[in-house]
Amino acid sequence: MKFFKFSETISGGTFILRLLFSILLSIPFLVTLISFWTSYFMSLGDFDLADPSAENQAEIQLFAEELGTKIGQDPDFYLNDIVSTLTIGWIIAFILCIVPVIWFTLATYYKRIIAVFEDQGKNIFYIFVAYEVVSDFIFLNFGFGSTIFTLISLIILIYLTFVNSKASDHSG
Repeated sequence: MKFFKFSETISGGTFILRLLFSILLSIPFLVTLISFWTSYFMSLGDFDLADPSAENQAEIQLFAEELGTKIGQDPDFYLNDIVSTLTIGWIIAFILCIVPVIWFTLATYYKRIIAVFEDQGKNIFYIFVAYEVVSDFIFLNFGFGSTIFTLISLIILIYLTFVNSKASDHSG
């Protein structure tokens, strides 16, 4: 449990290893997301997944091409349609899969920022989280500035990885 707690500090090497582990931790979320997309897109066609050998592969390919064209012509319709098919079960599955990833990643950044900045670490962590939320909001809603925000986030990541921390003993 100490890996998920917001206490103690970590070194730059441990910081990178923990971030890599958070990618592995996100695999259940990705599997759930792909399962949801698959069930939605398969519901648009008349296919039987119980016996895939009975399906005509050329027909499935043609369906996929036509669907891709339709989505390209009216993406808003399909986005609204896929959101309308979300059930409470899917929402709970998504939440159960993503909360540990977010928590672990935030704990990782917190531990490293505290190690690097000591006294002002908490304030800098809050500023970092606010920056990430704002940059995601701007990117998702307006789509501009993604290169600048990505570059700034990369610089922050490199700085946190390679700067020497003031803590002499890391145990997080």
